[in-house]
Amino acid sequence: MKRQFLTIVLLCFCALQTLSAQTPQTPYTTPKDTATDERPVVFRDRLIMDIYHTFWMNMPTEVSHMKFDPGFNVSAIWDFKIKNKPIAIGLGVGVSYYTQYSNALLRHDKESDLMKYYLLPEGVSYKVLKMNYFNVNVPLEFRYRHPNGFKFSVGARVGWVAEVSQKYKGDDPAVPADTARYKNLLMMNRTKYHVDVYARIGWKFVNVYYCFQPTPLFIESKGPKIYPMSLGISLSIF
Repeated sequence: MKRQFLTIVLLCFCALQTLSAQTPQTPYTTPKDTATDERPVVFRDRLIMDIYHTFWMNMPTEVSHMKFDPGFNVSAIWDFKIKNKPIAIGLGVGVSYYTQYSNALLRHDKESDLMKYYLLPEGVSYKVLKMNYFNVNVPLEFRYRHPNGFKFSVGARVGWVAEVSQKYKGDDPAVPADTARYKNLLMMNRTKYHVDVYARIGWKFVNVYYCFQPTPLFIESKGPKIYPMSLGISLSIF
């Protein structure tokens, strides 16, 4: 996953350099304002980072999970500004990362061919039990910018599920006297692709971010029907 993530970040950086090489034009004025057009572009939303907490929907009631499941999204987006209008269309590439801390292991039941949550037995102590969800996506969004700096955007992403895994560190559930430390990458029956919708609203480079993914993490009837809903802040880095 680390190599995949570094590769995607490098691609985003290269895309950003390509975008930065284009003729600058401020998003808050029309092309008729020649003096303003010559100013450097500061808040063009070319590289965006979203930092958020994820609410996991449809979790089994018997599974306890932490109150804070952090994650992030990084997107490099090309801005297609509509002439003489405060609106634009954004298209680019991005990566999203989600976490889920709980007290249950995700395992594949071979007899039923189902992915299931298995609660840790009482008395088993652990330090880390975390699920990781990582995807690569293509965002398409509608953008509005007011000359005073207020802006909002709504969009959708279609992407490829690169990884669903779970990391465990603690007592061995089978032999509590021993310790175990591993990362399970064999998450069977996961979906290959995902779709989500999102929105940002704020001022200049700081925004409130909301995202909802209706696509479940696992194939229907082949695993828990869980999906993420996220809320956080968004920073327009360039």
